[in-house]
Amino acid sequence: MKNYNKKDTKNKTKEIFDKVIRNLQDIVSKGEYQEFLKFQNKFKKKYSFANLILIYSQCPNASNVAGAKTWERLGRKITDRSKKIFIAAPIPCSYEIKTRVIENGEEIEKTETIKYNRYRWVYVYDIENTDGEQIPMQSKYLNSESTEDLYEKLKAFSQVPVKEEEILTGAKGYYSKQRNMIAIKNSLSIDDKTAVLLHEITHSLYDDFDYKKDRDLSEVFVESVAFIVADHFGLDTSSCSFRYILGWANGETKTVLELGSKIQDSANDFIGKLEDFNVQEQELELAA
Repeated sequence: MKNYNKKDTKNKTKEIFDKVIRNLQDIVSKGEYQEFLKFQNKFKKKYSFANLILIYSQCPNASNVAGAKTWERLGRKITDRSKKIFIAAPIPCSYEIKTRVIENGEEIEKTETIKYNRYRWVYVYDIENTDGEQIPMQSKYLNSESTEDLYEKLKAFSQVPVKEEEILTGAKGYYSKQRNMIAIKNSLSIDDKTAVLLHEITHSLYDDFDYKKDRDLSEVFVESVAFIVADHFGLDTSSCSFRYILGWANGETKTVLELGSKIQDSANDFIGKLEDFNVQEQELELAA
């Protein structure tokens, strides 16, 4: 069995982790967080949040990234002077330890397998640095040309009733868990209503933060997810305020990565469910 060097593994992991954090903080400090969210939406579940940070930091215009062998299998070759993009590849490892436990009143020896990942740097290449067979680039969007269609679909998709009403507090909308409803300010433009509804549905479906204690994290999470979903369906919600982002990025590094993965997973889930949702089928179910 290959020797397990715990110190070397920790050092390598920390090196990669620190690189990810530095790049994320650089993205935020440059005011590129919204652009990164758009970039992230191109890749769906293909790469981890940490590797998307690394890819964006090296090649923000990348659209389809893979290793040399993958491109070769797809009938494409890496061009001369192509740009290498390094990412962190996990290497699953394990080792065994013996422990003594009490079972049925007797002490016995058991073998426990400890699983962990080591990481190494590997290179990938964007499709722009390859030549060869055409690769189909499929992307599913709602079959509509207006945000009104998206707004109506979101209202039907919402798991809680959506009501338009006069809101005098200055808010554009809100989600009330106690009242089991979403309210949208009735005087808003249709584009604003759509953007606000995306935000509030994200609160209702994916936001599990304690809002009184973690309001900053909650709003960063929800605004980020809503932004990615809106961008996917062709709606520009750049007016979303990312007012908490800078402070969040300079906080606890573990929290940053955990929240980033949560944003990625929730946005992918929201997009997939909304793409598969059929308004007419829903209306038939309600009428039955």
